[in-house]
Amino acid sequence: MSQAISVGNFTTFFVLYAFVSLAVYFTASFTIPAWLIYFFFLLPFYLICIVYLMDLNLRHYQKSLRYKRLPLFLSVIFQLLIILTSPTSCYGWSQGKACYSFIQTHLTTTKLATLQNTPPAWWIVDSMLVPALILHVISVAMFLKMIRIEQQ
Repeated sequence: MSQAISVGNFTTFFVLYAFVSLAVYFTASFTIPAWLIYFFFLLPFYLICIVYLMDLNLRHYQKSLRYKRLPLFLSVIFQLLIILTSPTSCYGWSQGKACYSFIQTHLTTTKLATLQNTPPAWWIVDSMLVPALILHVISVAMFLKMIRIEQQ
């Protein structure tokens, strides 16, 4: 378990974490498919978490809380996996061409923003975005569910 922290401070830190995470997601994958996924799936989830924490803050304003670190560690790992597998180069996506992941665009030396003679997309890496996103959501929900309010 963590050290005791006030409910208000925890809510503030989580709101900052959510906004910084979304900013990193949106800047790391500056493509339409990724923005659609983040805007319609991850943003509502973070808003639901913030509303839950605001309710917790209103009910237990003067109290402190503790949290378990394992779900927090797992959510950070899945968050890094989301960033690495997020689609960053989607040149030709509207013509049916596959998007390239963040890790492939940074490890490949060939020019990916063309429709001719491009290397194939790394399908194993590209297909990991949705499972990593779902596991991240589950780990954040688990993290918030394991919060323990301390009686003072």
